[in-house]
Amino acid sequence: MSTKTKQQTQKEIINKTLNMAKDMGLNDVDVIISGSESFSLKADSGELSEYKKANTGALGVRVIKDQKVGLSFTEDLGDDAIKTILENAAQNSKFSKVDEYQLIEEGTQVDDINPVANIEYSPDANEMIEKALFLEEEVKKRDSNCESAPYNGMAEGISNFAIGNSKGVLCTHQSKSYTAYTSALVKKGDKNAMHYLFDSKRDFRELDYDKVINGSLEVANNFIDASQIKTGDYDVTFEVDLFDNIISSFMLLFSAKAAIDKSNPWREKLGEMVADSRLTFKDDPFFKAGHSVCPFDGEGKKKQTNTLLENGKLVQFLHNSATARELGLENNFCATRGAKSPLSATTSNFLIEAGTNTQDEFNSRRYVEILTAQGLHSGIKPISGEFSLGVSGRIWNNGEIETYFKDVTVSGNFFKMLSEIDLISDKVEASSDHSLFTPKILFSNLMIAGS
Repeated sequence: MSTKTKQQTQKEIINKTLNMAKDMGLNDVDVIISGSESFSLKADSGELSEYKKANTGALGVRVIKDQKVGLSFTEDLGDDAIKTILENAAQNSKFSKVDEYQLIEEGTQVDDINPVANIEYSPDANEMIEKALFLEEEVKKRDSNCESAPYNGMAEGISNFAIGNSKGVLCTHQSKSYTAYTSALVKKGDKNAMHYLFDSKRDFRELDYDKVINGSLEVANNFIDASQIKTGDYDVTFEVDLFDNIISSFMLLFSAKAAIDKSNPWREKLGEMVADSRLTFKDDPFFKAGHSVCPFDGEGKKKQTNTLLENGKLVQFLHNSATARELGLENNFCATRGAKSPLSATTSNFLIEAGTNTQDEFNSRRYVEILTAQGLHSGIKPISGEFSLGVSGRIWNNGEIETYFKDVTVSGNFFKMLSEIDLISDKVEASSDHSLFTPKILFSNLMIAGS
C-alpha cells in the first residue's frame, strides 16, 4: 500500500475545506496550511542540555463576503474544527470594514519540492549530537582563554506551506535547512568578551564549523582589550548579517501597504532618484543560493523577479493583488499570508547588485567595519531614516586590521547614507541565513561618537 505524501494530505484537507465552505454558501474562500518540523540540540559542559523535536502546524481560512474579509484558524485539522473556523470567519467578516480591493482570484497549481531546497541526505540523530558536542568542546579546546560557549547547538528545520482557493488555486511547498552555531566567552583577568556566529546550509554536510568556531574566538579575543575610537566622521562598512538587519528595519520603504497608509517615506517617489546611481536592488524568488526559493506567492500566483531600485531610481513597491488594485498598479506577486495572519507582501531573496570596485581599492583606504550593534529596534526610526546604534568593530588600514574598538555610537540617516557611497565591491557575499546577497559597500562620513 502506498503512503500518502505530506503534500497529498495537505491538498486533500484543502479540498475538503473548500467543499465544506461551498456547502455553507461561501464562494470566495482561500485556505492555507503552514507547518514546521524541527530538531534542535544544545550542549553544556560536555553533555546535551537540550534534545528537542517539535512539529507545529495550523490551517487558516480567509472568507470574503459582501466585500468584507473574515479570518480564522485552527491547529486541529478535524472536520468539526474546520467547520467551526469557516463559520467564525464568515461571522468575523460581518464586523469588518468594506474592502473592495481584496478578492479571491485564479492562480496556479504546483507541487514545489525543489531538490536544491530539499537535499535527500539527512543526518541521523547521533551525527547531529556529535556535532553539537563538538561545537561546545572545540571552541574551548582551541583557546585556553575561552571559558565557555554559552550559546551553541545544531538544528534541522523543515517548513511546509500549502494554499488553495475557490478559484482553482492549489499549491504546496517544502524546504529544509540546517544550522550550526556557537559562541566564545573569553576571559583575561577581570576582562571578558563574547561573540556569536552561526552558519546555515541546505546540505548538512556543507556546514562550516571552522567558520563559526574560529570567527567567534577571533572577534571575542580582540574585543577584550578594545577601547573606544576617537569621535569623528568615518567611512563605514557593515558586517553582512548586521547590514541585513539594518535593511530589514527599513523595508517599509518598499511597502505598497505603507504607501497606501501614508507611512512610507518614499510613497511619492516612484520613478525618482532616491539613492546612489550605482545601487540596484532586486527581489528574486528563484535565486538558487537563496533560502527563500518558491515559485508561487501567498495568493497562489506565479512569482517573478522584481527590480525595486534600479541605478538609484525607485521602480516599484512590493505588491499583492489588493495593494496593486488599490493603487492602480501592476501586481508583482509578492503576496504573503500565514495560516494565522492577514494578507501582506514581503521579499524573498533580497539582492544588491555588485559594483565595480576591487578589493585592492578597499585595501587602499582606511575605514571602519562595524561588526555588532545594539538597539536595532529602539535606535532605528524607519519613517525619518534616523538611526543611532551602540556598536563595536574594527578599523581597516591599507588592507590590514589597525585596531578593534567597542562601546561607541554610530549615527546618521539611512536615506542620506544610500546616496553617499564611496565604494561598492565587485563581489557579492551572502548573509548567514541566505536571505541577503550584497556587495561590501563603503558609506561615506558616518558620525561615530567615542572618546
